[in-house]
Amino acid sequence: MSRFISLIFCLACSYAALAQDSTTAKTHLAVSATYNSGLNYYGRVDSLHSKGYYPSVGLTLKNGLYATTTFVFVQNSLIDQYAATLVEGGYNFNNRKNTWAGSLSASRYFYKSDVSLVQSAVKEVVSASLTHLNKVINITVGGNVKWSGNTDVGLQAGLDHIIRIPTIFGKDVLVLDPSANVFAGTQNFTKTWYEKKSFLLFPVAEEQVTANSRQFNVLSYELSLPIVYGYKKLNLIFTPAYVLPQHLLTVPGQPALSERGANLFYITATAKLTL
Repeated sequence: MSRFISLIFCLACSYAALAQDSTTAKTHLAVSATYNSGLNYYGRVDSLHSKGYYPSVGLTLKNGLYATTTFVFVQNSLIDQYAATLVEGGYNFNNRKNTWAGSLSASRYFYKSDVSLVQSAVKEVVSASLTHLNKVINITVGGNVKWSGNTDVGLQAGLDHIIRIPTIFGKDVLVLDPSANVFAGTQNFTKTWYEKKSFLLFPVAEEQVTANSRQFNVLSYELSLPIVYGYKKLNLIFTPAYVLPQHLLTVPGQPALSERGANLFYITATAKLTL
C-alpha cells in the first residue's frame, strides 16, 4: 500500500481541514471513501499489481484527539475482496501562531489470514511527525516504529508548498500542495553462505551458515500533487504521485522471496464528508 493506509487517511484529514471555511476547532464525525490505483509499500508491489479501495469512519475531538477505522478491499486479476481493517488513534496539534503542526498516532492492522499484500507482515505502528509552516515552504520530519516478526524504525523528511484558491464558485475553496518526500528505515533480511570444514588440515565438508542482518537505508523517494476541492462539509481529494523505490531486497536465485518494485505512477482519490 502507499506507505500506510493510516498515512493516507491522515493526509486526507489534513488537506480537508485546509479546505474547510471554518477555522474553529470542533468535534466532528467524518466518513470517507478512497480509491488507490496502485497499492504499494515504499514502492514495493505484489506480483498482481493490486488496486485498492477503503471506506473509513473517524471521530475527531476539538482538542485534537481522534480515532479512525478503515476497511481495506483489494482488487486484482484474481480477487476482489476484503483484505484488512485498520484501527488508529492519535493526536493532531498546532501552536497558536500556526507556525508549527504535528501529530502522534498508534495503529493496529487486522489482516485476513490469506492476504498477500506486501505490508501484511506489519501488525502495529507508532508514528510522530512535526511540520514547520510558513508561506514559502513547509518542512516536515517524522518517524515511526513498526512491529511484525521484527522491529523496524522509519524516518521521513518532506517539503511542500500550499496554494489556496478561495471562493471559486462561492462557498468553496481549492487547495494544491506540491510535495516531495524521502522515506528511510531499517530492513531485516537473512544471509546464507557456506563455510568449508576441515579435519587435520584436509577439507571434509561444507556447512551452510545462516544469519539475520539489518541495515538502515533510503526506502523511497516520492513526488506528489494533492488537489483538494472543498465545498461546505464535502471534500474531494485527488492525488497523483510518483514513487521511486530504493534498496530493494533480493534473494539470489529465488525471485519469489525478493522484493518487487519499480518506479510507479499512481493516483488516490478520496471523497470525504464531515458531519
